[in-house]
Amino acid sequence: MTGTTPNSPPATTSGPGPSQPLDWGHATDEVHAGGLDIKRSATASDRAALAQALNILDCELLELSYRLKRAPADGYRLKGKLKAEVVQACVVTLAAVHDTVRIDLDVEFRPADEVAAADGGAVDLDDETEIEPIDGKWLAVGRIVFEELAAGLNPYPRRPGAEFSPQDDGEAAVDAGKPNPFAVLAKLKQTPTDKK
Repeated sequence: MTGTTPNSPPATTSGPGPSQPLDWGHATDEVHAGGLDIKRSATASDRAALAQALNILDCELLELSYRLKRAPADGYRLKGKLKAEVVQACVVTLAAVHDTVRIDLDVEFRPADEVAAADGGAVDLDDETEIEPIDGKWLAVGRIVFEELAAGLNPYPRRPGAEFSPQDDGEAAVDAGKPNPFAVLAKLKQTPTDKK
């Protein structure tokens, strides 16, 4: 099955907000035995909400394609690809820096009580699958997208050639003409005898 407009979250679950701007997801009973193949593109309002929540200048594109299927023991497995085109402020000049973020997704949704119990158990370092709790009977794909995109952003975006400059040459010249404060202090401490 291929779709572009999955169901909205039920009123009993936590919907989108400032810290979770995407309401993308599926009710658990929507995932049949054959699984789902989904492609989604964020709307202009989705992208604006993402940019605000991520504290970036703009999100020009957000595309997601994934397969969602049932997993053993009441679980659900999501595997797919995320692509985003974002605009961030350069850490040096604050000018716009354009970047493309590509992320492979591999997530397993498990009942919330199982996830809580697993948090205190042993961790399999060879298993790269992320574990996410099922929100009631809702698989919150939007939450995964937001968290993965936030983690995938460049923490120090910088325009080519932009370099930090602690002080320019003019400031350096002014500093060179200033007396050394330690030399001034030593001079003040001199006794009349020392000055002869």
